[in-house]
Amino acid sequence: MPLTGAGRRYAEAAFELALRDGTIDAWSRDLVLLAGLAGDERVARAVDSPAVPFVHRRAALESSLGALVSPGARNLALLLAKRGRFSVLPEVSAEYDALVRDSRGIVAATVTTPAPLSDPQLAQVRTRVEQLAGAKAQVTAATDPTLLGGLTIRIGDTLIDASVKGRLARLRGELVQGTS
Repeated sequence: MPLTGAGRRYAEAAFELALRDGTIDAWSRDLVLLAGLAGDERVARAVDSPAVPFVHRRAALESSLGALVSPGARNLALLLAKRGRFSVLPEVSAEYDALVRDSRGIVAATVTTPAPLSDPQLAQVRTRVEQLAGAKAQVTAATDPTLLGGLTIRIGDTLIDASVKGRLARLRGELVQGTS
């Protein structure tokens, strides 16, 4: 899902504050918590609702968040609520994570297999992804039974398809091309 410009701008502002204050990991934790809250459609709709006076929305947010998040993250949540943009927090969190990974030289990769990988298998895949990317990797595992066998690895915009499904599709394409 493409991120909005607003999500990116808020994430960049939060990242600059975190760099300045040395609180990068705390902001990450706080944004994940806020994104989870904003990810609940009912909560986001209520917090973003212009029908509810901001004073009431602010009080509800402050009582819900309490000491769970830092003052900076709470202020960001309140600012977004005031602007009717609280629902953008999952995008802010995702973009913030990307900024953190970039600053630390870590690439994000998604490995998809037909069945869940064991921890040793995932470690082997992570090692291979790091070799391919030439950087440390944060690997997320996913399953897709339609792959039949093998795996796919997505690193940024690059897809490495070593699945049986992909191989059969390529073979089918070659056969169709050969009959023309």
